[in-house]
Amino acid sequence: MSEDVSRPRPVVDTALPADVREDAYRRAVTAPHHPMERTERPPRSAHLRDAWAQLLWVGVTLVIASALAGGYLGMIIATISLVVYVCALALRTDAARPVRVVGAGLGVMALAATPLWLWAAAVPGPPVFAPWILFTLLAGTVTADVLTSGRGRPTPADRRENVLLPGDISVTDHRLLVDVQRTIDRVVDARAEAAGVDTLDTARGLSVLREQEWRIASLLSRQRELRRAYLVRHQRATSDRVRAVLRAQQEHLAATEQHIRARVEQIVAYGSLVEAAVRAQREWEQCEEAVAALGAYAELRAEASLLAERSSEVAELTDIAEAARRVRDASAARVHTAATDLVHLAD
Repeated sequence: MSEDVSRPRPVVDTALPADVREDAYRRAVTAPHHPMERTERPPRSAHLRDAWAQLLWVGVTLVIASALAGGYLGMIIATISLVVYVCALALRTDAARPVRVVGAGLGVMALAATPLWLWAAAVPGPPVFAPWILFTLLAGTVTADVLTSGRGRPTPADRRENVLLPGDISVTDHRLLVDVQRTIDRVVDARAEAAGVDTLDTARGLSVLREQEWRIASLLSRQRELRRAYLVRHQRATSDRVRAVLRAQQEHLAATEQHIRARVEQIVAYGSLVEAAVRAQREWEQCEEAVAALGAYAELRAEASLLAERSSEVAELTDIAEAARRVRDASAARVHTAATDLVHLAD
């Protein structure tokens, strides 16, 4: 296995729908160290207010540039503002796809029109209202982006509170979550070996185990934050009286750890029982298979026992072979005698 068995896997809230949960887990596995904010997204009204504040600064700059240098400088400022915004819009994953497509088209059109007013010798200069056309397009794009951003499919930042990464849990507590996840893997393997006959009710067991996994991971994450806060307070304590007051927090943390360990031990014990039950099931299936096949072995032995009796056919073949051997020996003796007589005559 390529996984690091000492680090737990990311844990996703079981309250999420199955497809959303799978998507969140896939994102967490492929980019586990991607920074995702836990803070809530600011209200849409505040987002709109910030966007229009930026547009106000662009508009003021455009007014000043048009008044001092005419249409050329105004077109440069408006074109750059529009192109920069649509480029940033194309890189944002929370922006709506239609807004990004339209924004990209406006940016391409603005860049394509630049040579017409920048280098055309026949035209003395762009009209005064031309920069404001680009500014109007920019304002419309910004407004559409603010009103449609974040709709539809949630982004990873929207689900950050529903995903717990290994970094959200103290390293000393990783082992607890790893034990729970190993138990889940055992039950998954047991469900696969059941081959449709789920006598252990592993489907319900997996559902409960995954809920327990999220609950334990959430407690471990909160425990990590509270433990760090306790340690900071303890280090900053200026007297024994303050440390005495903080002792209650330490006791609560210790009790919490004991409760979590007790639940993890219970889950691990369940996984061991499931493995024992799977082994017993496999043993019973193998014994049943052996008993079912015993008849063929008994039949084979019964047929082979007939070979222990003397066969008349085999005895007849044996007598024939013996007679042939005697004929062969007599013929060989005659040949040897004839050869000996020839040798004597030759002498």
